[in-house]
Amino acid sequence: MINLGPITQLGYVTDDLDKTATAWTKLGVGPFTKMSGVKMPATMDGKTVEILIDLALAYQGDVQIELIQPLCGSASPYLENKQAGIWGAHHTQFTVEDIDAAIAQCEAAGMEMVCEIISGGGRYIYMRGAAGWIELTAPNSGLDMLYGMIRKSCAEWDGKTVWNVLGG
Repeated sequence: MINLGPITQLGYVTDDLDKTATAWTKLGVGPFTKMSGVKMPATMDGKTVEILIDLALAYQGDVQIELIQPLCGSASPYLENKQAGIWGAHHTQFTVEDIDAAIAQCEAAGMEMVCEIISGGGRYIYMRGAAGWIELTAPNSGLDMLYGMIRKSCAEWDGKTVWNVLGG
């Protein structure tokens, strides 16, 4: 048995970011901060690809809720869902101090590393196995500042809006 620490994010794929964010806000999660046209260089199943998504982030307590709308047809952790029209829960993320050690632990537990994304100053590893998709990342001071602003907007949210505009 391994221990990757607390769950830091639940990821969901959608074909309609606005509709999905609105549905989440009706459940008391929000507001969401939207990022459009995010391009991420990646290695998926050993091949270099560029992944294009829209995404939205919110927090419920300390857990980040990530909504992902895949916009491209290139290989990615989200492509199978897009092609099959399967929308909803996608991955569970753990933020770990040592990604390489966590990868080795996951592989020893029978998971396969299938995707590495380096984007926005972060490194994101997708592992696939019987437990589904697991995403590993490490703490990042630059992203932590952004996430702190999003977390604060969620803590202060009045429940009346779907979208948070940073700086607005």
